[in-house]
Amino acid sequence: MKRLGLVLTAAALAVLMPATSVVADPRDDKSAVDERVKELQQEFEGLDEDLARVIAERDAAQEKLPDAEAASQAADDALAKAIEKDEDMAARLTSAENAQKDLKDTIKSGTEEIDKHKTSAARIGRQAYQNSGITSDLAMLLQMAEGTSADGGIGRVDSAVRSQQRTIDKLSEQRALNKNNEERLSGVTDKISDLKDEAAEAVVAKEAAQVDAKKKADSLNDLISAKDDAEKTISDNKDKTEKQLADEKAEQDRLAKKVREWEKEQEKKGKFVFGDGVLANPAKGYPTTSPFGYRIHPITGARKLHSGMDFGVPCGTPIRAAGDGIVVTSGWTGGYGNRVVISHGKIKGKSIASTYNHNTKLKVHDGQRVKKGDIISYSGTTGASTGCHLHFEIMENGGYVDPKPFIF
Repeated sequence: MKRLGLVLTAAALAVLMPATSVVADPRDDKSAVDERVKELQQEFEGLDEDLARVIAERDAAQEKLPDAEAASQAADDALAKAIEKDEDMAARLTSAENAQKDLKDTIKSGTEEIDKHKTSAARIGRQAYQNSGITSDLAMLLQMAEGTSADGGIGRVDSAVRSQQRTIDKLSEQRALNKNNEERLSGVTDKISDLKDEAAEAVVAKEAAQVDAKKKADSLNDLISAKDDAEKTISDNKDKTEKQLADEKAEQDRLAKKVREWEKEQEKKGKFVFGDGVLANPAKGYPTTSPFGYRIHPITGARKLHSGMDFGVPCGTPIRAAGDGIVVTSGWTGGYGNRVVISHGKIKGKSIASTYNHNTKLKVHDGQRVKKGDIISYSGTTGASTGCHLHFEIMENGGYVDPKPFIF
């Protein structure tokens, strides 16, 4: 019975332990982090892969913290209940064992009392037996003669009989009391056996809860440490990143100013090229991996403009002019790598230019006239780039705008 109880307890522990104790496949975590690293580098061009991984791991730890905290608290609660159950079972078992000892002592005392009453009854019985010949007149007279009076002799006989009856009654009462105590002892003994089973189960449950609580606490502490370490690394790189972003912004502004100045000069000379007002996708058939727009930089916490659209094209893919125009610049421009800028003249009264960045090879030169669809470069990952892609921009009156309405 006890063995069965322990088997059932072990089986029941799976129910008692929180569902979160199911171990997740670490490969899933790595895959998710790898994907986030890729996304970060697409969203924030020039972001170092190691730093992007630190950010991704920080974000993953942050995301898991609430569940880990809840799991740790649940495990602590389960442990507290298991300890309470264990202590309660130990107290109940001690109480039952004390009751068992008291009953055994009482039964032993009662048995001794019975033996005493048996001896007394036997003695009185012998006296009664010896006095059983009183029925003859002679014996009666002789016994009465020994006493002070006939009534006194008869009184002594009667007293002996009553004493014997009282002894027999006490003997019967003690036997009944002992029987009742023995029945109670049997019940207490059975109860002790059950309590021992329950106490053993409580110990198993407590030990399992202790293991689970430590595991959950360790997991939570690991997440907190990973998050803290990542945040320190991010903090240590903040100044460097802020300078890098400031340099990128200055470069963007410088290049935008250069395009504006060129457009004004061409307009003064009357050499402005007027396209047909319709632009085409420079990397048709390839997916957009990062759209135009502002986002919060994961290191500095500041708003940063992703000034164009990124297309997921392999290195060496032909890049085509989005429309008719004149090449403003073609060459190396720092963080943009090998860059081509084409002016498309005025579209709906606004000066429009397109830029093509991070190329491996350039096919055009400054001042060259191009037609829509001409191959102007081959894609790459030059400059502040973390992988093969085309970073495509549209400049309207010298400012960066969303390219999507122009090419889709």
